[in-house]
Amino acid sequence: MIQRRQTLFLLVALILTIVCLSLPVAVFEPTGMGVNTDVYNLWIKNGSGALDFKVCPLFVILLLTCPINLWAIFKFHDRKFQARLCVVNILLILLWYVAYMYFTMLGGLAFENQTLHFAFTACLPFISIVLYIMARHSIIADEKLVRAADRIR
Repeated sequence: MIQRRQTLFLLVALILTIVCLSLPVAVFEPTGMGVNTDVYNLWIKNGSGALDFKVCPLFVILLLTCPINLWAIFKFHDRKFQARLCVVNILLILLWYVAYMYFTMLGGLAFENQTLHFAFTACLPFISIVLYIMARHSIIADEKLVRAADRIR
């Protein structure tokens, strides 16, 4: 199971998702004097240390991808279902990006006199999407090999 390429792709995507869940995804920097406001997937931490849970849908969406990813890893006998689970995770991460853009840019967090800086961790879900696409491609290739071997018999 672990030696298959798609399993390795799925494991790396899971690790990247967990890293993204735990690190800040954006920072609001005041234009004048003040303290930065960090945006995590679960909360917004302002300069005084107060937490605001407006952005918790980001956390929920990414957290949903983790058990689906594990389910895909352990369903290696059912390759068609495994490929569908990869597509579900891709759609969930695209939904995360829509919610992320809403919360950071379109007024979900409209902070006046502050400049938005995207963190590198906001790129990790995109890398996970690429890994899910690569895993799905490998799963489909394995399914084609199995079908070809069944036809030969």
